[in-house]
Amino acid sequence: MGIYHDPELPDRVRLSRLAALRTLIALYAPSFVALQEAPDDLGRGDLGPRYRVISGLGGITTAVLQTAWRVRDHSTMEGWRALVVKVDPLAGGLDLWLWNLHQPILHKDSEERRTLSRCEPRDDLRRFRARDPDRGELVVGDFNLEPHDVAMVGRDGFYARSSPEWVLSRPSRRDILYRPLYNATPTPSASQRDDPPYGSYYRDKSKDGAGPWFRPDQVLMSAELLRCGKPRVTLLPRAGETDLCAPAHRRPDPKVGSDHLPLLIELMA
Repeated sequence: MGIYHDPELPDRVRLSRLAALRTLIALYAPSFVALQEAPDDLGRGDLGPRYRVISGLGGITTAVLQTAWRVRDHSTMEGWRALVVKVDPLAGGLDLWLWNLHQPILHKDSEERRTLSRCEPRDDLRRFRARDPDRGELVVGDFNLEPHDVAMVGRDGFYARSSPEWVLSRPSRRDILYRPLYNATPTPSASQRDDPPYGSYYRDKSKDGAGPWFRPDQVLMSAELLRCGKPRVTLLPRAGETDLCAPAHRRPDPKVGSDHLPLLIELMA
């Protein structure tokens, strides 16, 4: 859930966003909370004493449920907005690299900037894989990229595909630097009567035609997290009794919550 930082934000809006976030945490008790453009002063007291809050650059914030996971280490990427946290489960299970990122809007940038933004994530992912090749990966955030962009699916990018069978069929240890990831991002049903809520990025009308892409933020994971079955990823339009979308057009209402709807990721045990 992105709560973008704005020093001019009215207090009532800031408090409304924080209340929505607290409600979601109380309802779902997530192991991890990944925020982009979070307020600078967001801390442990805001999310509850059970969570350890780790902040990176540009409002990237990750909270870890301390009763279920131990934080071993964390690093901020200097060249791009990303935070990686090394976590181990307390009750046994798969150790993880947990990535939280916020990519720039590449289609509005120069080709040089587009290339740089694609190379930096790739190189950092490989660097951390080489440190601990048996550790699984969960990569979440605002990618500002269409899921079929070459930076998402290419072998020299995130190498993420939407077919779990494809990901599971690729050996992950033979060439650890090119480990494939599963893109669990849901796509709205074409049969929906109303337009689905806005997602994480929009079409550049000058290049791509009218209208937004109806996509939420994206969720990538290594094959080890698929062994027990496909994860369930849900776009949440409400926080308890609070509607996070404006009634008139069903898009996220930034006066109530974020300009993005929250994603809930449920991994199979």
